Amino acid sequence: MNTDHLRAFVLAVDEGTFDAAADLLQISGSALSQRIKSLEREVGQVLLTRTVPVVPTESGEKLLRIARQTILLEDEARRSLGFEADYSSVITLAVAVNADSLASWFIRVLQEAATWDDVEIHVHAEDQQHTHQLLRSGKVAAAVTEHPTPVSGCRAEPLGTIRYWPVASSELLDRHRDDAGEVDWVQVPQIDYSIRDATQRTALERLGVRTPAITHLLPSVQAYNSAVGCGLGWGMIPESMMPSGVLEGEHPDLVVIPEIGAEEVQLHWQHWSTTTPALDRLTAAVKRAAARMH
Repeated sequence: MNTDHLRAFVLAVDEGTFDAAADLLQISGSALSQRIKSLEREVGQVLLTRTVPVVPTESGEKLLRIARQTILLEDEARRSLGFEADYSSVITLAVAVNADSLASWFIRVLQEAATWDDVEIHVHAEDQQHTHQLLRSGKVAAAVTEHPTPVSGCRAEPLGTIRYWPVASSELLDRHRDDAGEVDWVQVPQIDYSIRDATQRTALERLGVRTPAITHLLPSVQAYNSAVGCGLGWGMIPESMMPSGVLEGEHPDLVVIPEIGAEEVQLHWQHWSTTTPALDRLTAAVKRAAARMH
């Protein structure tokens, strides 16, 4: 397959429109469209929907990861052979990272990447229960995930464990106690990071509660932790982000919820089996940073 056609296909998916992809390639929109049509004729299947934004068809999803790998390999080859700088002179590595990691230990990966002048990092934030889906779809080359089983065509390596603690305001819990002093967990507001965040739901099921009356959504780690702190609801907070004094029982308001208890999430680094020097460099940085996760 022609790598120029594959590059046009990938950029159309990433940018969402043919015109935006064409601008990056410094060609006309009609020229990019011809490249996509040529690729579709070659494979004998429609690869993209002509919508806004552009999305891959089922056949396009299957080709997407292979196309990204092919482009990455070509770009690495160009660099190693000293080709003139062009739009492919900088290697793009797309990775999926869960928000809690991104706000804590993964920052050290970005600090290392700050010294690389030949690689750009495109981070996709997603819950650790779902990052592997971005890897499977071909949207990213690597992912921090809780899934240990490698996605097809990928390798998986353990990184370490994040320990989450259920935390709530004492005042919040006291407002929802019955006459016997028991907390009515159905009535205690819960905070989720996103609609796909099952961390709190899974923990609450241990108490036999499936659906709390109120669930707030806060897609920001800092806002999430602050909201737990101000009593908006209860939530699972990583040990590394725990406010001072909570675990020791010395915080003036926040307490660990003993009925639920801590939960440990084992994280893994999954990446394409076909690696390149840039991807290997990123993997090494991730493993160094994860070693200091706690």
